[in-house]
Amino acid sequence: MTQRPRTAPSGSSYDEMPFSVVLFRYLWPFWLFKDATRGDRLARAAAYRHNRSMRIYLPGYMRRWVFNSAFALALVRAAGNFSSRPFSWDLSVLLTVASTIALAGSLCVLLVIGYIYLYLERHPG
Repeated sequence: MTQRPRTAPSGSSYDEMPFSVVLFRYLWPFWLFKDATRGDRLARAAAYRHNRSMRIYLPGYMRRWVFNSAFALALVRAAGNFSSRPFSWDLSVLLTVASTIALAGSLCVLLVIGYIYLYLERHPG
């Protein structure tokens, strides 16, 4: 008995995607959702049902952003400890500023993901 070669659909194979697209899909959960504000009433209801079915993936994305936030916080604290002079613009200060901006951004994304998850969980539509 011979086996057929297993082929993945061309649209979902991560092997064929560029690394930037794979990274985008790994970190950014909003590509999973459809716009529920466009179209007629039936199209909006279908998009909302689709979004409610996709909500199960949001805790995994929240976990990733918690780790991103923790990593950014660790960078902020480590770079802040390496600063030699309090008001000099050396590499450690620039690293602290960049890490703080990354921390603020990741906390904002984490807040939005949490809100969307709770909203989709509580409102059956």
